[in-house]
Amino acid sequence: MHQQCWHLRPTAQLRPFIDRYWGWEGNHPLPPLLPPGTGSECIFHYGTPYLLDGRQSPRAVILSLRTRAIAIEGNGPLGFVAVRFRGGSLRHFCGQSLAQLHDQYWPAPAIWGESTEHLSDRLAQAIGPAMRASALDQFFLARLGQHEDRSGRGLDVLLDKLYYAPGTAIETLAEESGWTRRHFQRKFTDTYGLGPKQFARIARLGHTLRMLALSPGMPALDAAMRMGYFDQPHFIHETRALTGHTPQAIIAGMRGKSHFYNPPSRPIA
Repeated sequence: MHQQCWHLRPTAQLRPFIDRYWGWEGNHPLPPLLPPGTGSECIFHYGTPYLLDGRQSPRAVILSLRTRAIAIEGNGPLGFVAVRFRGGSLRHFCGQSLAQLHDQYWPAPAIWGESTEHLSDRLAQAIGPAMRASALDQFFLARLGQHEDRSGRGLDVLLDKLYYAPGTAIETLAEESGWTRRHFQRKFTDTYGLGPKQFARIARLGHTLRMLALSPGMPALDAAMRMGYFDQPHFIHETRALTGHTPQAIIAGMRGKSHFYNPPSRPIA
């Protein structure tokens, strides 16, 4: 299996919910830890599934890590297609609450049934990224038609603002929503499975780690200060609290290896 990395955008109707499709083939040196984030990944393996916490990943797996890092290890030549859902957007494609999916890796058939196995077979037999993206479009357009939370789209806009500007005051978002702060926090937590402050903490850490992964020469403290951490102890404390590991352990594992971070679609505020 030759080595390849690729990224494609989904069809226009899916772009508010799915950031991208992407894939790897061949022998890629994986980082030892996959840190938490605000979105979700659905990964369909057609090569050798990697190991998650020492166990072989399901053929199709959903990851929604929020408060812990997960150990990841290659187990042979990789071949997979991944779907990167924007923060909170997985709920538009399934009937489960997001809180139920947090911090675990779920076999995708447990969410979407036998249709997931049929999709996995199509992806394995497809020739090239374009055919795989087309199969994913068809599958997720059908799921969107069944599960889209249209009444919650206004909250998605506010979540997107908080993701790209994690220092935004909760009062500001509540005012934009037209609700009281207490009602906004309750709606946010009920919809996304975690509160806005926790979401902002995870977003800030993710932006910082992405910055360090894409700029290997940048000192960790510079990136942390740029993203709003007060000082080095604050950054270390937050990283430990959200991943269970030190920043050094996470960063050292990413540099010089393949990783799951990609440039954001627009600048971070």
